[in-house]
Amino acid sequence: MSVDRREEWIAGLADLGEAREALRFEGQQIGYAELAAAARETDGRLAAIGIEPGDLVAILAPPSVEGIVLIHAMLARGVVMLPLNARLAETEQRDAITSTSARYVVVPRADARGPESGGHRLVAGLGCGLLAMAAADATIAVDLDIAIESSLLLDEIAHERRGERIDEGAALVLQTSGTGGRPKGAVLGFDNLIASARASAALLGSEEKDRWLLCMPIFHIGGLSILIRCALIGACVVLHDRFDVGKVVHALEGERITHVSFVATMLARIIEARGTARAPASLSVVLLGGGPAGASLLERARTLGYPVAPTYGLTEAASQVATRPPDREVLREDDLASGLEVLPGVEIRIVDSNRDRVESGVEGEIEVRGPIVMRGYLEDEKATREAIRAGWLSTGDIGCLDTRGGLRVFDRRADLIVSGGENVYPAELESILLEAEGVEDVGVFGIPDREFGARPVAVVVLREGVPFDPDMLSDFCRARMARYKRPVEFQAVGELPRTATGKLRRRVLRERWRIGR
Repeated sequence: MSVDRREEWIAGLADLGEAREALRFEGQQIGYAELAAAARETDGRLAAIGIEPGDLVAILAPPSVEGIVLIHAMLARGVVMLPLNARLAETEQRDAITSTSARYVVVPRADARGPESGGHRLVAGLGCGLLAMAAADATIAVDLDIAIESSLLLDEIAHERRGERIDEGAALVLQTSGTGGRPKGAVLGFDNLIASARASAALLGSEEKDRWLLCMPIFHIGGLSILIRCALIGACVVLHDRFDVGKVVHALEGERITHVSFVATMLARIIEARGTARAPASLSVVLLGGGPAGASLLERARTLGYPVAPTYGLTEAASQVATRPPDREVLREDDLASGLEVLPGVEIRIVDSNRDRVESGVEGEIEVRGPIVMRGYLEDEKATREAIRAGWLSTGDIGCLDTRGGLRVFDRRADLIVSGGENVYPAELESILLEAEGVEDVGVFGIPDREFGARPVAVVVLREGVPFDPDMLSDFCRARMARYKRPVEFQAVGELPRTATGKLRRRVLRERWRIGR
């Protein structure tokens, strides 16, 4: 499938043919021609409703055939998708919609949703008018509700922006953390997604017979990028609704999976479940991202024959930036996390605090340049200027380059907490907790967790005379945060450790917590 223009996207899917398997999900097997027909039907219905290229459309879609069809239809239509995390609290979903001025909201019907989803409560709460959307003629019934821009909460924004559109080359707005604690919307273009997929294939190799197990959320760039990679070469996506150890092990052992993307905790749980069994013979690549993996895990995986490809990437660079293919040697056998090769057509440099390039072996901030770099942050010119200078994207991550140009990543953003594969940003949690009655100051950091990899802890400074009530703080978070974000422990202190400029010293805070255990 050689597609450089969105207008050719569905035709490209159709050209792959019915015999080529596109998707497997819960017993359903969908060929590429059938997928294209459903996407074309859905595209037509989106057009009939009035959704136009450049419109920002929020999507609350679970992993499903319908969800995948909708994504392909929207790629072809030229709308800008804002994927919503179904695990977020209802207030967080509202914030995502209102803060980005989304013109439409798309959610599945209630009977197609999981028990955790608040999609219909969200839409009803926004006061949106609903229009049922079902593909009457397509083989795959895309059963969706479309929430039009008649929302009471969004009405003023919709009227003010009715004639405006985001750059029609944009494809995604993905929320990522901002320095102020509230997420920013990273705008990725269709060209970014295609460039990323092709560069990944060039580095790792790709074949039509590849079978990608997709057990990552499809509202994250990691999951979405797999859909694009497979569509470009006509490979099959084996879709799971979530990461379930038993189901993933069954798929790896019985469905001829060749490629999979994990974070370290996922891989650790798979190895633990399979014991001393060697990696399935069909498996050729295990992309391992989400932060640096421990040496013991990498060594155990190598011993058991898992073709691990340590990977560094970020949302603002359309996922993958650098990877060490499984067949590459490392400079030092005791450093299996080193030697990541930058994607073809992409550049990496390591800079100091002045953004001047440093020598090989010297630690500094990782910067990225190339066709995978985002267009900027939605409606935030200041943040965009700070992040991208002369085409170089400042990542905030720390690493170094070896003498062969291989990348070693030391920290996946110093403050980021990766809990069960989900990104948890301390600044966001702090900004929410500061709204709690009696809280004067707060610091959040991650602690190791055997099951989830890490979990957040919150340390609060209370106003004079306010009693410490961890149950109240827990209830406050429960109403405003997704479960995976909620701190598992609260502590009260008299003062937080800060620098002269007021920056929280999280490492000191974490060390104090450890000593106090």
